[in-house]
Amino acid sequence: MKRLLPLALATALMSVAASMAQAADTLYFGLSAEPSTLDSVIQPGTAGRTVKLAIHRGLVNYGVDGKISPELAERYEISPDATQITFHLRDATFHDGSPVTSADVKASLERILDPAGKASFRNELSIISKIDTPDAKTVVLTLSKPSVSLVDYLALPESVIVPAAWIKQNAGNPNASPIGAGPFKFVSWTRGREILVQKYAGFYKKGKPYLDEVHYVFYPDENTRVNALKSGDVDIIEYVPAKDVASLKKDPEIKVLQMQGPFMGLQFNTKFEPFSKPEVRQAIAYAVDRSVIINTAFNGLGTPIWGVAIPEGYMGYDPAKANFYKHDVEKAKELMKKAGYPDGFEARLLATSQYSFHQNTAVALQSELAKIGIKVKLDLPDWATRMGKAAAADYDFTVLGSLGEITDADWLSNYYYGGDKLVRTNNSPYFNDAKINELLDKGRATVDKAEREKIYAQFVDRALELAPLDYFMWRDQSYAERKNVTGFTNMPGFLTFQSGYSIEDTKIK
Repeated sequence: MKRLLPLALATALMSVAASMAQAADTLYFGLSAEPSTLDSVIQPGTAGRTVKLAIHRGLVNYGVDGKISPELAERYEISPDATQITFHLRDATFHDGSPVTSADVKASLERILDPAGKASFRNELSIISKIDTPDAKTVVLTLSKPSVSLVDYLALPESVIVPAAWIKQNAGNPNASPIGAGPFKFVSWTRGREILVQKYAGFYKKGKPYLDEVHYVFYPDENTRVNALKSGDVDIIEYVPAKDVASLKKDPEIKVLQMQGPFMGLQFNTKFEPFSKPEVRQAIAYAVDRSVIINTAFNGLGTPIWGVAIPEGYMGYDPAKANFYKHDVEKAKELMKKAGYPDGFEARLLATSQYSFHQNTAVALQSELAKIGIKVKLDLPDWATRMGKAAAADYDFTVLGSLGEITDADWLSNYYYGGDKLVRTNNSPYFNDAKINELLDKGRATVDKAEREKIYAQFVDRALELAPLDYFMWRDQSYAERKNVTGFTNMPGFLTFQSGYSIEDTKIK
């Protein structure tokens, strides 16, 4: 016969059990920065994307295997001439309980395409000339030109679908509480501290997510962030400093998730006269000893880049062109003389003090460029200020720590395509080459893979000749987690910045 516990004791034990269950289903995620915005159409950096990918889903997204994953669209068809894409929506709901319909897709895409808006990828999606909604579950996109890469752009965190009613109600208020169709719903944003999201029971992937809630806690100081993981205050952190990778790997309570995908380099304001000359930009490519950056900023973790930052296996990669440049200071001095700057010049280099690898890259470049007479003045604001200055082209040249936004070769357009939009986040402002534009247009519109390879080979030749960007190294992008965390994935290659998508698979024991 079972003995009944006293009511007070039973109640206390039930309360403890409930608290333990809640704790087991609550994850604390240490972010390297407080997001500047959660506006769905803005690329806010990795920290902001990590939160957005908990709240939102698009027609498609990149899955943890690096391939396009059907999300709000359960399937789609591309016309043989690549000028029309038809999406068939699944039965899904937004966090307010309303169904995801073709009207929501149309409103979301029109907001991105609005010329008066601030969507980060409006230029890439502007090839959409018409959006038809024959019924509530069908969307037909007609393109002004053939494009084999548009689906990849629709997979970005900035192409997610939000309710048409939300857009209408919150027009002009990008900081309104977001509503999405992702695995977690937005609960609160405590400025300066954390963003809280909770499980959405109506998520279309039945049984997911596994966590009840996630606290995205802001740790802009990298030492504090690492210590928070070691102490167990957080369960996962992003942007593991290179100096801490080795020690964290030795900690039996911690797992380090490494992925080489991002690159480090320079983008030039080509309106600043010395950097308007290709010879000067090439001179810098020859002058910089990549090992100095790798050792100074990354504790020796990294791989040099001596050409265009195209990963091996990606379209456009050619081993014969991968070592176009070499470390040759005398060659660099000859090019400086040819450009009319035999004694060098002064220039302002924008980086940030918030990430040590950015700051240390800038310090290494200051030393390396002094060898060819370029006197570098460092501008090292916090990350939000750095991003604002970059968007406004408020620099002579700037440290670039980035990657391709998509896995299709058209990712290069985001760095090289010129035109009337003179300032974009990832390209060199005011750079506009008709030949490069033509090749990128042809590459995007060509369906035949062999023909595309030829086009991007020509592009690489032209990009190396004009050098609007210089690349120095591939770096690791590491996450670290407590050993009781499973399911979180550092996504492959260029997609590492979108790893927040895998929070739907994450569990904590």
